[in-house]
Amino acid sequence: MTRAKRTIGLMTAVLVLAVGALSAQAQPQFGGTWTLDPSQSQFPAHEGGHAQKAPDGAQTPKQPPVMKLVVEQNGTNFKVTRSMARDNRERSYSQAFVADGTERTEQGHRGGTTKTKATLGGDRLVTNSTTTMPAKDGGEAKTFARESTWTVSPDGRTLTIDTVMHTPRGDRTMKTVYLKG
Repeated sequence: MTRAKRTIGLMTAVLVLAVGALSAQAQPQFGGTWTLDPSQSQFPAHEGGHAQKAPDGAQTPKQPPVMKLVVEQNGTNFKVTRSMARDNRERSYSQAFVADGTERTEQGHRGGTTKTKATLGGDRLVTNSTTTMPAKDGGEAKTFARESTWTVSPDGRTLTIDTVMHTPRGDRTMKTVYLKG
């Protein structure tokens, strides 16, 4: 009887550890500094292009900016700082959100309003935002929506963000791939 109790106890302990390990893996970790890998990323085409003239008059593509994400994650609380550097100029902005599925409204620049909702589940983070900009000269307000799905590779070294942007000019998709470090 004692041996059977030990076996059952050991099996129970193994099961508890396995369930704990699976629970720990259920929430992906996005925290860290990530650098954009343009060669793996796919950007929407823009009207007018991003080209500049070479000294001989030929069109050459502009050098892409160096883009970084610094993600601070504490459970479902996130702070994301995006920075972009090109030609001795750097811009950055930060956004904080809680990935609990509740909608938050923020006043933006130029009188716009942005509603954001984020959820964290399984192996991904999904953010949805809708920005409404007031009309100029009494016209109709413009609305822009964006849905982004973040996933981290199993080895934790690659962050992929798949984004769909809904604009008055139509939908555009974008895939940005970032490498950790």
